[in-house]
Amino acid sequence: MGTENSITGGTFWGPVVQGGTVALGPAPVRPSGLPPRTLFVGREQLLTELLDALATGHGPLLVSALAGLGGIGKTALAVETAHRALPRFPGGVLFIDLHGYDEHPVTPEQALDTLLHALGGDLPPDPAAKQHLYRSRLAALDGPLLLIADNASSPAQVTPLLPGDPRHRVLVTSRHRLADRTLAPRHFRIDVLDPADSLALLTELTGVDDPLLPELAELCGHLPLALRIAGALLTDRSPAELAAALADTRARLAALDLGPDLAVRTAFDLSYRRLSRAEARLFALLSLHPGPDLSPGAAAALAGRPEADTLELLRALTRAHLLEEADGGRYRFHDLVRLYAANLRGRGVRAARKQLLAHYLDVLAGIRADREPHTWPRARPWLAAEESSLIALLPLAEQLGGRRAVTHLDSALDHLRVCRVARHLAAVVHGAALNVTTLVLLMEREQRIGTPASPELEDVARTFAPRAALLDEFTERLAPTGLPELRPGYRRDARLLVERARALFTVFLAVAAAPRSAPVTELPAVLAALHALEEPVSRLDEPEVTGPYLLSLATVHGARHDEAAEAAALTRVVEELRDYAAPYDLRYARRRLAVITAKGATGGR
Repeated sequence: MGTENSITGGTFWGPVVQGGTVALGPAPVRPSGLPPRTLFVGREQLLTELLDALATGHGPLLVSALAGLGGIGKTALAVETAHRALPRFPGGVLFIDLHGYDEHPVTPEQALDTLLHALGGDLPPDPAAKQHLYRSRLAALDGPLLLIADNASSPAQVTPLLPGDPRHRVLVTSRHRLADRTLAPRHFRIDVLDPADSLALLTELTGVDDPLLPELAELCGHLPLALRIAGALLTDRSPAELAAALADTRARLAALDLGPDLAVRTAFDLSYRRLSRAEARLFALLSLHPGPDLSPGAAAALAGRPEADTLELLRALTRAHLLEEADGGRYRFHDLVRLYAANLRGRGVRAARKQLLAHYLDVLAGIRADREPHTWPRARPWLAAEESSLIALLPLAEQLGGRRAVTHLDSALDHLRVCRVARHLAAVVHGAALNVTTLVLLMEREQRIGTPASPELEDVARTFAPRAALLDEFTERLAPTGLPELRPGYRRDARLLVERARALFTVFLAVAAAPRSAPVTELPAVLAALHALEEPVSRLDEPEVTGPYLLSLATVHGARHDEAAEAAALTRVVEELRDYAAPYDLRYARRRLAVITAKGATGGR
C-alpha cells in the first residue's frame, strides 16, 4: 500500500532526515501591536532619555515606568517612544491596555490570554502554563521585543507579564509610582507641557493662530487632555467664547467635557476612586488652602490630624499624582485638580478653615515670642515660603478671626516687605562699594603706570546716579504707617536704615564727581558712612542684609589695603551666612580670607 510522508509547520534551518509524518509547532509570530501615532508636540528631552534607557545593552530585564496625572499624556508618550525605537526591536512590539483604573481592570490571566493570542497558537487552560508558554514564545523570537503595559494601577498587573529573556524591554504607564520585590522600574515622571509646547499643540489642533490661544493654554493648565478637548471645542466656537467659558472656575471642568471618553473630570475620577477614605478626605480639604502651595503643618491643621499622619497621606496623594511636591517640602495642586477637589469638600469646611487660620496665628505668635519651634532663625524661611499664603489668608482672617487676626497677618507681611527692601538696599550698597573700590584701583593703576583711565573712570562714575535713585523708591516703600512692630524699635530701625544709606550715597556721589586724587583720599569718609549703617543693619537681624553689608565693608577696607580689618569683616560674613542660601557671597568671603591668610604666612609676598 502507498505511504505519504509530510512535514508541516515550523521553520527549517538545515537539511531534514524524514522518518515518517512530522508535525511541528507554529513558527513564532512577530507581533506588531503598536497603536498608530497621534499628534505629538514637545517632550524631546524626556523622549531622548526614554530612548537611551530602551537602548541599554544586555543585562537584567530593563523596565521603564512613565508616571503622571491622568490626562498628562503618558500613553501618547509611550506610543511615540515606541515608534521612534522600532528599529531596535526586530522581535516586534506588544501593546496592552490594562485598564487599571476602570471599574473592572484587566487581570493578569486576561492579559496573558491577549498577549498569547498576539503571539499566535493555542492557549493552555492553566494560568501557570499560560505564563510559561508566554515566556517561552518570547524567548523563541529572533530579536528583542518591546512590551508596552499601558494604564497599570499596581505591580500585580505588570509582574506576571515580564519576559524572562533579558533581551526584551518593558515600558509601563501608570498614574502611580509602581514597585514591588520583582518590579523595580526606572521611573520617569511626566509633567504638564511648557507654555510654548502647549501653544504649539493648540495651534496644530486648531489650525489657527489666534492671540487668545496662550490664554486658553493657561486656562487648560497646560494639561494635554484639556488642550485636546479645547482644540475640539474650537471647531464650533471662537477662542474668545471658549476663553470666557473657561474663565469661570466653577464651570471650567464642566466646559472641558466632550463625553465620558474625553473629559477632564472623568480622567480625575479614575484616580480619585482608588483613594482610601482618609486620603480622599484630605484631598478635598486641601483645596481650602488659599495659597499656591502648603506645608505639611498647614495640611495637618486642615485635616485635624497629627502632622506625621498627614505627611503619610500627602505622600500617598503625591504617589497617585493628585498632588505635586514643591520646593522646601511643600505640596501643591495642578490648577484643574484643585478645581476638581473643591467640588468634593462636603461637610466640615468652616471648621477646617478655622483650624487653618488658628495654625497660622499660632505660628506667628510663636515668632513674635521667639519660642520653639518658631525661633527667629527658623522663622525667616517659613515667612518667605508662606508670604503668598499669608496674603491669600487676609479675607479669611477678616471673616473668621476679626481685626486682631488681620493685624497679626499684616504685621508678618510688612516684615517681609521691609526685609525685601532691605535686601535690595544692601545689594545696591554693596554694588556701590565695589564701584568705589574700582575707582580706587583704576586711579592707582593710572598713577603707577601712567596709563590714562579716563573712559573707565567715567563708566564707573556713571553707575552711581541710578543706584542712588533707587533710594527714593525704598523711602516710598517704607513710608506707610503699617510698618511691622514684631520687635521693639523695628519701624525706627527700618527708616534709619534708609536715611543712613542716603547719607552713604551722598559720599559715594561726591567720590564719583571728585578730582582724580579724591577716590583714595575720600575712603575714610566712605568708611565712616558705612559704619553708620551698622546699627540699623544689626538691629534688623537679617543675614541676607547683614552679609552684603559686611562685604561692602570688607571691600572698602581692601581698597585701603587694611587686610586685618578686611579679614575681620569677611570672618563675620562667613559666620552670618553659614546657614543661609548665599553660596556666591560665602564662597567669595572664604576664598578672599584664604588669600589674606596665605599672604600673612608668606610675609605679604
